[in-house]
Amino acid sequence: MSVLFIGKRFYTNRDALKDRYGRIWQMPWHWAQSGIPTRLWLVDYHTRRSVREMSGALDILSTPVQNLSVFRQWVKELRPSDHKVDVVVASGDCYIGLMGRQIARRLRSRFVFDVYDKYDEFAGYKRLPGFDPFRFLLRHADARLFASRALMERIGVGATHDLFVPNGIDLSHFHPRDMYTSRACFDIPADSVCVGYFGSMTPDRGVEDLVAAVAVMRQSGLNVDLVLAGQRYGQASWNEPWIRYLGNLPYDQVPTAMACCDVLTLPYRHSDYLDMASSCKIAEYIAMQRPLAVTDTPNFSMNFPEQAASLGSYMARPGAPYDLARAIALQLENRRSVSMPEGFSWESIAGRLVGQLELHASAAAHCRQTNV
Repeated sequence: MSVLFIGKRFYTNRDALKDRYGRIWQMPWHWAQSGIPTRLWLVDYHTRRSVREMSGALDILSTPVQNLSVFRQWVKELRPSDHKVDVVVASGDCYIGLMGRQIARRLRSRFVFDVYDKYDEFAGYKRLPGFDPFRFLLRHADARLFASRALMERIGVGATHDLFVPNGIDLSHFHPRDMYTSRACFDIPADSVCVGYFGSMTPDRGVEDLVAAVAVMRQSGLNVDLVLAGQRYGQASWNEPWIRYLGNLPYDQVPTAMACCDVLTLPYRHSDYLDMASSCKIAEYIAMQRPLAVTDTPNFSMNFPEQAASLGSYMARPGAPYDLARAIALQLENRRSVSMPEGFSWESIAGRLVGQLELHASAAAHCRQTNV
């Protein structure tokens, strides 16, 4: 069995290659280390430099769109004599999916579409008259992987070829750390009471609700500071002395910043996009073993149902700063953490998919032998 994994190099504000980040890196890396011949082809929308390297047994190529090398590589991959490929996995957006499907058809391989997000909500997504790329790929994939249970249920579960494959966690990176040692790294006073949020800050993430909630707590006499880090959007000006914005931190600094906090928050609002998503930060938060104050949205409650049930009243209504303030105050008083779900390490997730890959590889080999 041989696998070609095509993924987007820069996604969720991280570099899959440099940071060894997320499903686009972790799944093919673990397959390769387990002995499955695997190549990772990264499509780079942001830089102009091609990269070729090995990481253990994983063969990696990153090609930029800006210098057209991605299109040259696409043509090369379409040549049956150049590479033996049994399974093509495409992840990142619909344009990568269309390339992957064409390669799979040309090589008579099996095509697996990794739907880690609702791609037709992306800013660069385009529908053509009579052609919806997202729906086309969903219909024509031999298998579909979903990171979000809500999205999987909305699209419709297939009897055999739809699989829930959550966003996992690198436990060597995200694990409990000493709060006071971590605070020293960011000059945060040891005696502060800190509530934190880490990640993108688009309006539907509810960061403004979180700011309002902490303001409510302070007005009621609770001396609480807010620690924020991540990609900032819009014109938000956080001039309050109790807000510490750490910037868009490098990936290797994020766990240390999370460990500075007494409570970690997920203040998401309801939105068509976020309700169908599966945020990587949730498993990261849980792995840090800090108390959580979260809003009750499908992004959390459907992807982590046992943890949602455990939190109960420690969850808040989405878009309700006063209720979020209540949940945070409750956590500061009682410090309830939740357990990590079973099987959320990337090694476990990648391992569970091997059997499915082998089935698709066998089907591809049969089709080639019978010239179907």
